[in-house]
Amino acid sequence: MSMTLILWKAPVVDDPDEAKRLLEPWYETEDDSAFEPSDDIAKVADELRRRWPYRFLTNEETVARMSEEERAQYSPEALKEIRGVDEPENSPWADLPFWQSDRLLVLDIRWSGDDEVAAVITALARTCDLVLYDPQGPEVYLSTDPIEELTQDKATARDWLGMIAISAFLCGLAYAAWLIPIWWLKWPAVIVAGFFAIAGLIPLIGMIAAALGFLDLDEGRKPCADEQPPL
Repeated sequence: MSMTLILWKAPVVDDPDEAKRLLEPWYETEDDSAFEPSDDIAKVADELRRRWPYRFLTNEETVARMSEEERAQYSPEALKEIRGVDEPENSPWADLPFWQSDRLLVLDIRWSGDDEVAAVITALARTCDLVLYDPQGPEVYLSTDPIEELTQDKATARDWLGMIAISAFLCGLAYAAWLIPIWWLKWPAVIVAGFFAIAGLIPLIGMIAAALGFLDLDEGRKPCADEQPPL
């Protein structure tokens, strides 16, 4: 199973139905004349090949890797022309090489591929001002679309009061368990209540540390592709 993403420069459309209509001649005969040529198509393709490289095999290498059953499917003349592609085991591409012209770039990605691949393609399309069409949605993504940013919301007074109240309640339960006079009932109750009291105190301690600047909640967060444009 794979997903397909298609990129082009112009015409710029934001309607999935219009994008599908533009692509109909390509779907039928690989006619991409509806789109305008652009050097940015090659830039994106080159960057993707740099990040996830693959190598064209010679005819001899390709035939040598085929089984007898696979070779039998070709005529002797066709077998002399066939060439394969060598790619890493963790390659995200479902079909190689890319279908590429100076007007259109078609990428087939494995469904099991890392989300980073789609993020990088989206960032490249945005950086190079290309239209990105997802026929599975269908959806169209433009470089002018707003970027959804993830921000760390600060704790409000209500958050503080709620966390303090929960922690105080759990600590009160632990203290009440400590006051139980029956020892065989006291210690199990102390252990259970103490566990929940500690679990309630950890988030409160974290909030205090973050408020005082001792803890950075964004530390170690991997920047998204839009924060670090590949080109």
